[in-house]
Order: sequence, then C-alpha cells, then structure tokens
Amino acid sequence: MEISKENLLKFRAVKSFRLPENEVLPITSLSFDDHGQYLLTASASDNMHLYDAVGCRFLNTIASKKYGCHAAKFTHAQSECVYSSTMKSFDIRHLNLETNQYLRYFTGHGALVSDIQVSPLNDTFLSASYDESVRLWDLRASKAQAIVPTLIPSCIAYDPSGLVFALGNPGNCEIGLYNLKQLKNGPFLVIKINPKFDKWNKMEFSNDGKYLLLSYSAGKQVILDAFDGSQLFELSGVRAFPLREFLDAGSACFTPDGRFTLGTDYDGKIALWNHSESISGKNLKPLGYIPAAPNSCPRTIAFNPKYAMFVTADEMVDFYIDPDN
Repeated sequence: MEISKENLLKFRAVKSFRLPENEVLPITSLSFDDHGQYLLTASASDNMHLYDAVGCRFLNTIASKKYGCHAAKFTHAQSECVYSSTMKSFDIRHLNLETNQYLRYFTGHGALVSDIQVSPLNDTFLSASYDESVRLWDLRASKAQAIVPTLIPSCIAYDPSGLVFALGNPGNCEIGLYNLKQLKNGPFLVIKINPKFDKWNKMEFSNDGKYLLLSYSAGKQVILDAFDGSQLFELSGVRAFPLREFLDAGSACFTPDGRFTLGTDYDGKIALWNHSESISGKNLKPLGYIPAAPNSCPRTIAFNPKYAMFVTADEMVDFYIDPDN
C-alpha cells in the first residue's frame, strides 16, 4: 500500500484487546519483530502479551510475576525477546517465547532499566537505567561491553545504520550522538534542545535516517535534523495526557517511509502530520485525525515495520488498518 495522507486517514481500529479485569494496568512498551509478524507488549501488571500482528489475534500471555517486566523488545530471532526487571533485581532477561526458558541474564545495572533498544545491525542492544548509565550488551555475554555515564532520566535510540546512537536527557535538554566504535571519545555531536521541550520520553530515528523524533505525552512532538541536530518542526494540535506513575513508551512514531508522523491525543484520536513536504522551522498542525477505537484512550503508538498497520495501547491494545486494502 502506498503511504499517503489519503490512505493513512482511512485507517480504522479493526480489533481491540482488553486485559482481564485483574490485569487492567497500562501497557508500558510495544515491540514488533523484524518481519512485522508479531507484536509483543509489556504491562504494569507484570505480564507480557504476544499477538499475531498480521492476523490481529491474541496468542499468549507470558507471566513475569516474580520480577516484573518493562521495555520488552524482540531480538532478531522471532521467538526471543529481552526485557527489564522491575522487582527484586534490575537484571535484563533474555527469554525464549516458545519454550518460556531464560537464555541469559544481563547483570550490572543498579537501578530500574527504563528503556532497551536492539541494534538494527547485529545482536547487540542498549539499555538506559536510573543508575545513571547506558550500557551496551552482546546477547552472547552476561556482562556489559561498554558503559556510558549519563544523567537521569535518559532516552536512547539507534539510527537505522546501527552505527550511531542518540542518548538524550530531557532534564538538561541535551542529546549526544555517539559512534558505537568510538564510545570512549564521547559524543561526536551534542544537540541543545529548546528548554520548553523538557519532558520527552522517547526518541526515534526515521528509517531514511533524515529525522530524529522527540516524543512527548505533554501534547507536543519535535522533529530534529538527524545530521546537525537543528530543530525542523514542532508538531502541535493534540491534547496532553495527564502525568502518571507508570513508564511510557512514547505517544508518537514515524511511518516506515519517514515522511509522516502519527501521534496520540488524550481526546481519543490519532493525529497525522506530514513533515516531509513542509518548510523547516514551522509549527505543523495535523493534516487530520484518525478516530481511536471505541472506549479507548490510546497513549502509546507503534507502526508495523513491514505491513500497513499500526497499534496503539494503554489499558487496551488496538489494531488499525486501512479496511479498503
């Protein structure tokens, strides 16, 4: 399907999944596998849930009651994931989703791990923690390959090449870009962010490598030039979500072609912006809105990397497609 304004605005929620009453707590992370076949969510109820993303079907519940779960991300193997513990220890766990067997524990963090990002290039991944560090791991080893000191809270994102990552700190309004092969040299570029944007909780590079999105639940999104860090666009036109104690996976995302941004709205809709055909330095208003699923107030959002569909989540998980395609 061609990704266009007209086609995106046709998207509608076609399937919604509500957690059982004893589990109704927010979904805190969303992850598609490399092939776009499966969706994995982590919930504040200490369960993960696996879905067939293409068929919009619920498949399985993976309990982590003893250790809790957050930032559950597929590795490059469809049947495996890594996720952070929220209780008892702060280890990262490598799990086989088919056998429910742990393959490895990644030890060393001294506080809650708030985010995990898997490299698009190989079997390494990054973790950001409230222990004032970001760590680089290899799936084959339990100890970190490198440790980068940071302020807290911090956000991390790989660029599409997997050779560079961004480390952002909303508190001091700075983002550092690092070359993974030269971590000891520190960031090769430090980006200063306008102090009025001090509450972002997610960073995302566009797949074409041109843009870096700072996502907020506070009703605004910012798009930067991924090469020089200059602010290109401020995206407005959505209502902010109330602050809450649970972690948040971000209220905006790029489409796979990097031309459009989707963002959730507390009023129960999804805004669509086109930044690729806009003059930089502008405050962009939405091209239009996609209605949310009935009785749903979506907070987090992720676009399938391979198929024309996206999901939103908070206490429900909603699947959106273009019914005409």
